[in-house]
Amino acid sequence: METNDIKELIELLAGTDVTELSYEKDGMRIRLKRGPQPMDSQNQGMAPPQGSGATGGVAPPSSAHGPDVHEDDLAGLTAVKSPIVGTFYRSSSPDSSPFVNVGDRVKKGQVLCVIEAMKLMNEIESETDGKVHSILVENSNAVEYGEILFYIEPI
Repeated sequence: METNDIKELIELLAGTDVTELSYEKDGMRIRLKRGPQPMDSQNQGMAPPQGSGATGGVAPPSSAHGPDVHEDDLAGLTAVKSPIVGTFYRSSSPDSSPFVNVGDRVKKGQVLCVIEAMKLMNEIESETDGKVHSILVENSNAVEYGEILFYIEPI
């Protein structure tokens, strides 16, 4: 695989909502995973999305799925943010149980929810072992890039 092939894959990934891509060619495999994007000059004048963890004394929204979350309560909690714009789902189908509920213990890599973007279901996984402290988004609601979905209390 040539450097130009890798650059083409990166450009392909950058032009989509896809956050992870695996590719194999001539016995060589590559896996690209896109993380948070830096703000560009067009977005600098805009207010951050609600629940994005912005500072300035603004408390995140309270949740119908858990205790009210206040800025003082956030110390030591891990925020799970949406890596993409899409629709938030707590379960894999309307008839299924939610992936997690407030108070559930989770392991690193465990699926917390899915976000549908462009008819693709993207699994959002826990980045740490812990306990679900709060769920900040209602099922089937639209979410923005960087919006906080969950707070996890590390164990």
